[in-house]
Amino acid sequence: MRFRCALFAGLLAGRAACPPGAYADDLRDTFGLGKQPPPTELPSCSDGLAFNCAIAIDPLDGATPYALSTWLPRGYLVRLPVADATQDSVALYALGANRDGAGPVFGGASGLENRWTIDGAPADDLRTGGADTRVPLAFLDGILVTAGGFSARDRASTGGTIDARLRRGTAHHELSADVWTSLTRTPRDRPIASGSYVVRRLSVDPGPEATATLVATGPLGPLFGGTAWYAAGIAPNLLSTEYAWRAARVLDDDGNGVPDGFPGDIALATIERTRTRTLDYVVPAMARVGLDRGPHHLELSLVGQAQRDSRFLANATLQAAGVDRQTITGDAIATWRGSWADTHARLQLTWHRSAHIESAHDRSAAHIPQLLSAYVPADLPEDRPLAAICDDSAPSDPTKLVANCPVPFGLFASGGAGQLTDLVGDRPTVTADLAHRSGNHVLRAGATLEDTRLVTTSSFTAHEQQQSLFPGQLLHERFFLERSLDSCGPMPTDPCTYASASQLNYRTVYAAAYTEDTFSPAEGISVDGGLRWELMWVGSRLHFSHEISPRVGIAWDVLGGGRSRVWANLGTTFAMLPAGLGPTVIQRDPTVSDLAFGTIVGRSVDAGSAYRIVPGVEPIEQGEVTLGAEFALVGALRATLWGQGKVLRRGLETTSDGFDNPGRNGDIPAIRESEVVAFSIEMRQREATTIRAGVTWGRTVGTWTGPFDPRQGGNLLAGPAWDENASNLYGPLPTDSGGRAFVEAERRGTLGPVGLAVATRLSVGSGRPRNVLASGDEGIVELLPRGSAGRNPVIAQANLGLAGRWRGVTMTLDVQNVFDRRDITNLDEVYADTTVQPTVRPVEGGSYGDLVFLKDETGRPAPRRTAFQLPTAFQTPLSISLGIHKAF
Repeated sequence: MRFRCALFAGLLAGRAACPPGAYADDLRDTFGLGKQPPPTELPSCSDGLAFNCAIAIDPLDGATPYALSTWLPRGYLVRLPVADATQDSVALYALGANRDGAGPVFGGASGLENRWTIDGAPADDLRTGGADTRVPLAFLDGILVTAGGFSARDRASTGGTIDARLRRGTAHHELSADVWTSLTRTPRDRPIASGSYVVRRLSVDPGPEATATLVATGPLGPLFGGTAWYAAGIAPNLLSTEYAWRAARVLDDDGNGVPDGFPGDIALATIERTRTRTLDYVVPAMARVGLDRGPHHLELSLVGQAQRDSRFLANATLQAAGVDRQTITGDAIATWRGSWADTHARLQLTWHRSAHIESAHDRSAAHIPQLLSAYVPADLPEDRPLAAICDDSAPSDPTKLVANCPVPFGLFASGGAGQLTDLVGDRPTVTADLAHRSGNHVLRAGATLEDTRLVTTSSFTAHEQQQSLFPGQLLHERFFLERSLDSCGPMPTDPCTYASASQLNYRTVYAAAYTEDTFSPAEGISVDGGLRWELMWVGSRLHFSHEISPRVGIAWDVLGGGRSRVWANLGTTFAMLPAGLGPTVIQRDPTVSDLAFGTIVGRSVDAGSAYRIVPGVEPIEQGEVTLGAEFALVGALRATLWGQGKVLRRGLETTSDGFDNPGRNGDIPAIRESEVVAFSIEMRQREATTIRAGVTWGRTVGTWTGPFDPRQGGNLLAGPAWDENASNLYGPLPTDSGGRAFVEAERRGTLGPVGLAVATRLSVGSGRPRNVLASGDEGIVELLPRGSAGRNPVIAQANLGLAGRWRGVTMTLDVQNVFDRRDITNLDEVYADTTVQPTVRPVEGGSYGDLVFLKDETGRPAPRRTAFQLPTAFQTPLSISLGIHKAF
């Protein structure tokens, strides 16, 4: 092996001259610490991705000329303080991006409305549509992020697209090794609402984390008359996490029958403290081979990861709290490309597989049922001290007039691990594209087919889950065979075929075909128009077979040579519906609940029926218009300005009538409107400095949040908004980004024989709009018009990276959130809970000041929850990563 001039795949990359005999990839010197000569000629703009390019000079290239794209090459990303990041965590560095908790947000769409691909192959999560296969930056050439401006050839949904492009082989054998170790401060605990109490509270403390990365690239020599190459990598990551519980009882030292401190902060006495530590891992791996023979290019790729992690309940015994998860996710990709002077062709066959298996963390919890109780049982074999102190009937009970350990809301878990769910999914895909030049026209046509199958297997430990509201009353919940529904009588003594597990199959089919023409009436001008047809089926009940998307645009290279573009376009996109929509529209797990309370017995049967599909339901459709300009001045400056407008005309959601497009029966429609204006400027002083800065303003209003809401999480289009009362739904949505700005900068230099580098990323953005909600018999309703409670605090963050290189070894120090800011990112929005109190009606057209006059339906002042507007999520705290790199 020979040393090459490449540095740590974690920081500051530039281009520097390499010593004679050294070899390098496109990063050259990862820091670029050395002095480099000016280029001898202008870079090629054949693909439009180079820094000095704004558009592909050849319309035959596959890049959309008017797309709102940001190319994030590995050589740039690793110069920033990103440590051992994966593509999903840095995609929001693209111009116009925001984040909502599920992923990057583009043009007002939620983080579950993007399309994730790897070298063009779909790698979306089969259940939710989010990112599934996560690829370390060390495996990538770069990431192409597109916020909008799609042409007919583009596979897109109602959000953006993120394509992770894998590394290829190199002319010489190259090997790079990286080791990272990281520490993160303990996250900020959620504050306790005044007057509230739970038996056990959980805190999570992430411990040390370590990652080792090894990537090899090189040639395989002549093969079949062509040249073969390889690229391979592995990047195991280990993370230690400590989970700590505090069990406490209430005090009544004055013996007045009221917990001390109530209705304020309740005084507590610690019963016990319990801790456990887990060692989780993620092992990404990549293996690629390729063959280049004349116009033919063949690539075979395997990329994926094996992962193990845990989740724990807070209000539970340690035995019943934990569930371990084993996940294997991967993609097999076979791509052939043919490139002739006037014709380009591509055929791609892919297979995405994901297997997610759950098991009880504590082995003793695997074979006993879980008990969910509204009290702490007097008999807890796994935690006898807790049971003894919480026993209100014990002679030594210190608080005779109040319950020692009440469970005022939720349920306390003990015994087994409860419900376990295994998910196994497969998605084979075939895609074919053909482009041909004929005079001033480039004609394109293509088709794709995705066939997804998701199998869910749900089970209870010991085949049942028990629930009890008070001692002596017990409810047994089990799965049963759906075909035995008629034989499951109304009483527990009647026959019923119980099942140890419930297995459901969800299937979706996505197909598309397109035709497109790019016409060049004059040099540098491209007029592009196309028509895309899509089909989206979810099971046998929800079929959208005629989704027609016209997409047209024009782009002009004002400066020539691919160094500029001024463009405008408009088009239509339809939503991609994941297989996880199955519980909403196909089938849920059938369950039977047997009740026993003394001599009183009963049975409740739930066949697991999904929502009714309302006849005439139509697909989610979104219209878009964009315009902008981009100019690249060789070796010095690149500036981009664009505007985007989107209108989502009809959403899909559960309603009181079934699964439908809300608004068809005269109520409030499910719509979303967004406008985004973005500007960025990049400067690269070849020898020492790189600066990239951007400003974005965005506005998103409407009634439909999409498949993700920060308050509900992924709702699988089964949110409560249209279930009963749809008042006050219109207003700023959670993806309303407001103003955002970022600055990325890096500086390189030398101090004697040591190369030094410093990089930073500074970002600031508006907080999320706040709502005021009420919870009651009608579910969650917007008490005031959406977004009328102002915004969360501004979110600002500074990341810093320092690096030094000496004798071919690079050391890097990356600090995320240098000033350890822990601002609020989400809060409790429920003002009044009227589940057991008179109902509070929405105040249509009201304002935040009206809350002081709010009354329930009996005319009394509405009670305000003490948890209202308490934070529920904060910024990720300070994190420090130390890395060492060596290249051979």
